[in-house]
Amino acid sequence: MPSNIEAYFARRKAQVSLPVRLYALVDALLYGRGEIVERPAAAVGLFDGTPDASLADAGPWLIDFEEAPDSVKQSLFALGAGAEGVSWLVSAFPFPVLADELAGRLNARMPDGRTALLRFYDARLMTEIADLFSFTQRTEFFVPTFDWLVEINGELMRVHRHA
Repeated sequence: MPSNIEAYFARRKAQVSLPVRLYALVDALLYGRGEIVERPAAAVGLFDGTPDASLADAGPWLIDFEEAPDSVKQSLFALGAGAEGVSWLVSAFPFPVLADELAGRLNARMPDGRTALLRFYDARLMTEIADLFSFTQRTEFFVPTFDWLVEINGELMRVHRHA
């Protein structure tokens, strides 16, 4: 029996005319339950190639769900079933392009000009973050995705969906 996200993705895939893929976005420390774990081959660290590259194995990871081994999929399902949560993205963007797009959204400019890390990769925070965006900010932020969902405690919630 498919998981909630697999059933959702199958329905969504049938609705769009472009080929789309399912990606998971996780906080690596939550994925590893507080321990640094080896990054799966199907994952890209969003801190890779940034000044924070030394933190890439503990920071946000984008995971290509289709390419992930079953053990990684089971870990993602467990995250979604728990309080840690997982973000699910449906996108037509190729894996490395989507990773670059998301990495470019990690820093937010504060009203006083300082830069802050935008923890959009933490599923527990994403709904609140999205609610803070203006209409224009939402449009710009979510443009690389058809759907952005979070799954926490087994409940799948839509943060953003393009028509």
